[in-house]
Amino acid sequence: MTSLAEYYSRAFSSELLFGLRMTINIATLLVMLWLFALAYLVWRANSKSPQNRFIATLLSVEGFKNLWIALEIFPWMHEWNSFWLVAWNIKFDFFFSMQIAAIFLYLCFPIYYKIRGLAFMYRNGLQKHAWYLPIVIGIAIWLMIQGLPPFAVDNLSWIECTVKGADPVVYEFLGTSSAPTIQSGLSAIGTCPAAFDITLGDEPAGIWLIVFLQTPISIVALLFIRSSIRKNMNTEQVEKEGQVSRSFYIGFLGKVIGSVLFFTTLILILPILNGGIVPNFQDEMLWRYAERTFMSRFKYFLFTLCFAFGPIGLAFEAMMFVHASLKDSVFGIDKNLRRTFRNAVFTGVGAFLFILTSEIMENILGFGLAGGVVIGLGFLVVRKPILGLIDGFSGQLIPSEYSSEETEYLEQYAKSMRDGSITENERSLLVTLASAYGIDSERVMQIEASFSSGKMDIEDVQQTTILTEPLSSELPVIENKIVEVIQQWTDESGYSWQIMSDGSTKWWNGTSWEDYN
Repeated sequence: MTSLAEYYSRAFSSELLFGLRMTINIATLLVMLWLFALAYLVWRANSKSPQNRFIATLLSVEGFKNLWIALEIFPWMHEWNSFWLVAWNIKFDFFFSMQIAAIFLYLCFPIYYKIRGLAFMYRNGLQKHAWYLPIVIGIAIWLMIQGLPPFAVDNLSWIECTVKGADPVVYEFLGTSSAPTIQSGLSAIGTCPAAFDITLGDEPAGIWLIVFLQTPISIVALLFIRSSIRKNMNTEQVEKEGQVSRSFYIGFLGKVIGSVLFFTTLILILPILNGGIVPNFQDEMLWRYAERTFMSRFKYFLFTLCFAFGPIGLAFEAMMFVHASLKDSVFGIDKNLRRTFRNAVFTGVGAFLFILTSEIMENILGFGLAGGVVIGLGFLVVRKPILGLIDGFSGQLIPSEYSSEETEYLEQYAKSMRDGSITENERSLLVTLASAYGIDSERVMQIEASFSSGKMDIEDVQQTTILTEPLSSELPVIENKIVEVIQQWTDESGYSWQIMSDGSTKWWNGTSWEDYN
């Protein structure tokens, strides 16, 4: 009998790539919860908007697709058989019904966004129902086909090896352990090569077809979106409601890249390394335990890693979709998303390098953690330039919603609002500042309304100011800069004011000019 401590200790052992699969499971669970949270955020921002309903539904469906991997944070062994009798149905049925629903949701893009050549689909009548119908259709189709031979997993058994050299112990989970797939797996194992808990069972072609089908469908949808983006750029159209934004396109591109990487790894790269045979979970088990060559470990590494591509792509898609949906309604959303992207990328790259170097050192020296510790410390030492690169990249993906002039106005407005109200003198100064920076009254109202909604404080404004400035090297460059007066005036109360070339504001106290704060 395997205890919980033994199970999780094995999960992070060198045989299992120092916890690569368990790390992917945990990260996928976090991605799933994040997708649900972002879906709620988008829905709550404007539940009456057809586009918001569609994006929120799509994010929720994409979240449910992570269930297959996320649930495997729980022990996958026969001692938890009663748990998995329930969880298996949730995992299996939710995953494949949502896979089908996602395919139909991708086909609904032209209903909610103006796609070149498919403008006839952009109709209010379709928008009222197309956001939920794909879910209904996906569930209905799965209920009809799940019992058919190409889609049914009728036989699945637990295989337990207590110690190396013992005979495998079989516990039936679904169907019978005498099924050919299970018996062939037992023959391949022979005597236990190590202590482990796995499952052997049917892997019908139909369920793999559903998994892979979304890749070509999403590529077709991406091409339509790209065509629409190029048309808007060529005609110099201003982004309007219903037009596909740059953030939306980049987000879906990231999701497609994740799907393509998963597809090509399993269908092209691994078969080349595996003698032309598309691998399955039984092959993965043999690479993990029965064979101990460099090639078997490399194939096992690729097979495990490919299950990270999907969640990573979905997380990136969600981030960019939320930016596209909320950048005009949630103040500071760009800053929060940039910070989330920065932390996720830095942590993910660090974890990947730790596992990779640990596996390399394990094969060279027989003590893999030495490599992981060295690369981990090195990664922390050079974190500043790495974070600078990530910030630069995220700034290109998610640009600030305010220009430098608008940010300066926003900062002055935030200072004026410290006491909760604006005096006549402060308002006069703000009007002059907006005029000097060429900010029209409508844009001023938008900026002030966003701040006054309570979604940002002065610290956020200062952070926004930093993010809108161009990136520079770590060493500060000191310049001798001549500050000149741009404008000077006296208000109705007799106070004299100056706006300087460096963006600062001064007032005359009767004897000298002082900085206004």
